[in-house]
Amino acid sequence: MPKVRIKALAEELQTDINNLISLAKSKLCSSMITGKGGKALWINEDGQEILRRAVDIPEVVPKHYSGKVLRAAANPRYVYAFIGDLKIKVPVCIPRKLKKTVVGKNIKIEAIEDAIGVSYRYVK
Repeated sequence: MPKVRIKALAEELQTDINNLISLAKSKLCSSMITGKGGKALWINEDGQEILRRAVDIPEVVPKHYSGKVLRAAANPRYVYAFIGDLKIKVPVCIPRKLKKTVVGKNIKIEAIEDAIGVSYRYVK
């Protein structure tokens, strides 16, 4: 699946285009969205799947980011990653077997919000 214009995606999902634009800007990272804005936005394959899930129940789908892993943390389940959209370094929960292989690489990250705060986890 190549990139798709947001207008075509709105027609496919049978939803309002303005609602889909606001949903895309709130749930997707900047690397998943290209274009000048408004109805001229293009969404890549990963973003299309996230928006398809988010149209039905937007509260359940977390915010997605792209980040670069800086180093491993003391806990073997975590690494530190820099998220360019937020311009901060955060601990990210990852599978133990990936701890040494993801250092220095770009990964996809989900931000999970709850009453305590925000936690971040790795997405395949």
